[in-house]
Amino acid sequence: MKINVNGKITGPDEACISVFDRGFLFGDSIYEVSLTYDGVLFKIEEHLDRLWQSASHLDMPIGISRKQLTYQMLKTLKELNEKRAYIRVIITRGEGKIGLDPALATKNNLVIITKKLEENPTWWYDSGVEMIIASVLRNPKESMDPAVKSGNYLNNVLAFNQAKKQGAFDAIMLNQDGLVTEGTTSNIWIVKGKKLITPPLATGLLEGITRKTILEISKNSKIDVSETDFTPEVLKDADECFLTSSTKEVVPITKIDGISVGSGKPGPMTARLHSLYKSHIQEYTNSQRGAQGKISEDKS
Repeated sequence: MKINVNGKITGPDEACISVFDRGFLFGDSIYEVSLTYDGVLFKIEEHLDRLWQSASHLDMPIGISRKQLTYQMLKTLKELNEKRAYIRVIITRGEGKIGLDPALATKNNLVIITKKLEENPTWWYDSGVEMIIASVLRNPKESMDPAVKSGNYLNNVLAFNQAKKQGAFDAIMLNQDGLVTEGTTSNIWIVKGKKLITPPLATGLLEGITRKTILEISKNSKIDVSETDFTPEVLKDADECFLTSSTKEVVPITKIDGISVGSGKPGPMTARLHSLYKSHIQEYTNSQRGAQGKISEDKS
C-alpha cells in the first residue's frame, strides 16, 4: 500500500492524521473510490465531478484544484506501481477545536489510499450472489442525502452487517416508502422480459459512475432501459437482477432473501451488459493512457 497525506507519500504504518480532524470526529468528509485497469485510472473526470458535487452539498470548500488532485492521485499510483490498483480519495473539512460549527475547521486534509487490487472471484459472475432486503432503511434525502458520498456511512454499515449476519453477500436498502433504492455500495438493476430497469435518483440513491455508464451503453445498444421505481416484490419476481459498482463491475444477483431470482442462474442480459461494459473499459483505457501519463509528470 501507498498512502498520500497532504502530498506526503508513505507506507500504511507511517500515514497519520490528527484525532481532531472533523472527518474522524463527525464524518465531516467526502470521498471517492475508483480503480486502475492496466495502470490507467478509470473514469477520473466523472469521479472528480461527483467529489466536487458532494463538497457543494456539504458547503465544504476544497482547497486543491482538480488538476492538482489528479496529479496527486497519479503520483501515488506511480509510487504503488501496480497495474490493477484500488484508489480511495478522502477530503475532510479539516481539524480544529471540537464543535459542530464548520467554521472551526482550519483547512482540508487530503488522504489518498492506494493498494494492489486482486481480481474479483470468478464465482461472483459464474454463479451469482445472494442478497437480502435490509430492515435498515436508506437515509431520506431530507436528512443525509444519499447523493452525497460522505464519510458518514453508518447507515450502509448497519445494513451490510445485517447481510453478513444472515450469510448474504450484501444488502439491498429500501426508502421510507418501501421502494428499492440501492445496495450498500452498489446500484441495483432488474430485467423483466426484454426491459432493463433501475431505480431513479429521486428514489434516494447515489448516482453510481458504473450506473451512468450502463445506462449509456444500454441506450447505444438499443436495449429498452428505464429509470423506474419498483418494490421488493417486483425485484424478487424479476427475470434477472444484478448490481453495479466501479470495483465490482456487473455482478448477477441470483437469490434474494432465500428466493431464487428467475432461473436462479445469471441471465443473458446480465452477461451481455457485462461484456459490453468490459469493451467500454478497454476503449477508455486505450484512449486515456497517454493523457494520464502526461498529467503524472506535470503538477502545474
